[in-house]
Amino acid sequence: MIQKEEIQRGRINDEFVKLTITGKIDDILLLKTPVNLTNIFSEIGDRRNFVLIEGAPGCGKSTLALHICQEWAKGKLFQEFDIAILVRLRDPLVREAKTISDILPCIDTAVANETEAVIKSLYGKGVLWVLDGWDELPSDLPRDLIINKLIRLDMSQKGALHESAVIVTSRPSSSAELHPLVSSRVEVLGFTPHQLEQYFTECLNGDSQAVQTLLERIRENPVVEGSCYLPLNASIVVNCFLSDNHSLPTSNHGIFTSLVQSSLKRYLQEKLGKTTPVGDITSPDSLPSEIRTETVQMCQLAYHGIEKNKATFTDGDLAALHITKEISNVGLLQTVPSIISDGHLVYYCFLHLSIQELLAAIHISLMPPKQQISVFQKLFGNPRFSAVFQFYAGITKLSTSRPILSLLPRFLCPVPATVFDLVRKVVKTEKEKYGERPLLLSLINCLYEAEDSRLCVFVANLLKHNLDLNHTTMNPIDCLSVGYFVSACSNTSNGFTLILRNCSIGDQGCKFLARGLSKCPNSNNDIPTEGIHIAEIIENTISISELNLFNNAIGNSGLSTLCEALSTNTSLKSLDLGNCSLTISDDNGTALYQLLNTNNSLECLNLSNNTVTSCRHIAAGLAVNKTLTTLDLAYCELTDQSIEELSTGLINKIKALCINGNASITEDGMKTLARHLTTHCSELTWLWIPDHLISCSKTVFRDTHKERKRNGLPEIDVC
Repeated sequence: MIQKEEIQRGRINDEFVKLTITGKIDDILLLKTPVNLTNIFSEIGDRRNFVLIEGAPGCGKSTLALHICQEWAKGKLFQEFDIAILVRLRDPLVREAKTISDILPCIDTAVANETEAVIKSLYGKGVLWVLDGWDELPSDLPRDLIINKLIRLDMSQKGALHESAVIVTSRPSSSAELHPLVSSRVEVLGFTPHQLEQYFTECLNGDSQAVQTLLERIRENPVVEGSCYLPLNASIVVNCFLSDNHSLPTSNHGIFTSLVQSSLKRYLQEKLGKTTPVGDITSPDSLPSEIRTETVQMCQLAYHGIEKNKATFTDGDLAALHITKEISNVGLLQTVPSIISDGHLVYYCFLHLSIQELLAAIHISLMPPKQQISVFQKLFGNPRFSAVFQFYAGITKLSTSRPILSLLPRFLCPVPATVFDLVRKVVKTEKEKYGERPLLLSLINCLYEAEDSRLCVFVANLLKHNLDLNHTTMNPIDCLSVGYFVSACSNTSNGFTLILRNCSIGDQGCKFLARGLSKCPNSNNDIPTEGIHIAEIIENTISISELNLFNNAIGNSGLSTLCEALSTNTSLKSLDLGNCSLTISDDNGTALYQLLNTNNSLECLNLSNNTVTSCRHIAAGLAVNKTLTTLDLAYCELTDQSIEELSTGLINKIKALCINGNASITEDGMKTLARHLTTHCSELTWLWIPDHLISCSKTVFRDTHKERKRNGLPEIDVC
């Protein structure tokens, strides 16, 4: 678990921050510190005890909520509270509750009313409310419900619950409205690589050879590798490994499809005593007759849940949809006891959100093609639109799903025009964000699932060959999808600009970007599965003209390979490596020399906000380079010695040089540079220098300007 507080947009140089940059939450660039469960209330101070626990679907938020209450009951956790009350917000009765007694699990109504009176008399002091599943509440929840009163307390007035403490869990995509209200935000990260190996070892009964085989299979599969940090996904993957001769799914929809098929298979074998193959759940006609109706009804119920933004269903919901209660026997739809209602135990049905999104996508895919797209047009703006559309893309490949047409060759059965209309609508609203996650990035994930390079080119044209994901935190699957998208568009005649500033991709993200490049059938890339860095992105993308990687912790491990790849690239004109945790020294500066010596296209190079301990190799490269016109070395810890080394390479082509922000450069260093520029660097017109040297610059560069004018060289604008 990590705690996130004030915004930090500076350099990513803290080891803990680097370890937790995996893109599992949209604002990962917040200042983060590790936190133990016992300490989540300890640093709140005078603020209200209101903690938001976020995490991706399947990371274990509900398990944690239950664990908190169990540990309190055992006397091991949060003993400063007299009572801990777990409220599952997916419960239909909770959504109707207007008083405290309505959400207390008391069989006796009189006891519930008495408890409410005690809580009110103490203004909620000593009460810990654990509210699980904010993302499972409908968005139009009435303001007079007790849940809203708990969340949105008026702190200016002392009310019945003023002193109570609250923990609420949610998906990040649904918690934005809570951010101004909470006193602390915590994220559940899921498994670390070491914990994942431990988990697999337990599942495989300590068989170390089987564990290593599984880990190797996972590393061969970027989608699985990028999602196994989630305990739910890890459990699905290890189950597939055990039941399918060590084979694993290869896509996001494949992971959850295998879970559904496994549940149906278990139902057939254990409940019905059948060994019939399950078949393809995306094609009901292929399913055994014993489960066909239940599966179709489950998909219908899931679509209803997406449409109404609900994850739980009552007997009334099933009856209204003409769905039999027997579908709960299959195992996917869990029957869960509700809070006590008038002394009677009430049950409701719960369908996990990710499974619901998959089944809803299957239901949509079985509709007539035009109706499929009209449904998505109607769902556009729904908080779960992106997840359902991504599953749909994996199932249909964004093509028609009708049985006869699907038998035709791809070129005879093109993507329906209505799909292009929907994609055009997504791109048009790319600046809108649903739950702080850009819709455009979700679309690119869908394009990867669909594996249709024509659609990628269509989207690239809509974007005018400029993909700007600035300040968009990207998880490994996002990087994989973007790599595929860029590769699919790389054979077009137009240059392509890719901006990944502040995306927290790191070296792991670079690896997944490169794997995406190798996935595209239109590119002749032969990329190995191990040791991949950002280099392959440039080396194997023939038409990219601008790559902006500012504020991504690439580090020295990728610098040499990057420069080697760029040495043969002929299209890239601008490369931004600012604040990428690079250290350029005599030991590794040869890579930059090789880049500047052999590359014949690069015009702009940004190395700002890195550490440059020696400019000797940079200068040697500049002396022979024929294309570079702009060099940014701002805030690189340069010294007078650095300036003396750099000056030897400033001969002709450079038009703009930035060395501001280097506090160790003195007036002597400026004099060294000024003397050199008197007769060299014939095209230099802009020079940015440190602020503390501005006052002396007129004196230092006076003679330089005169000599350059006498030699027919342009005047330098020093600022």
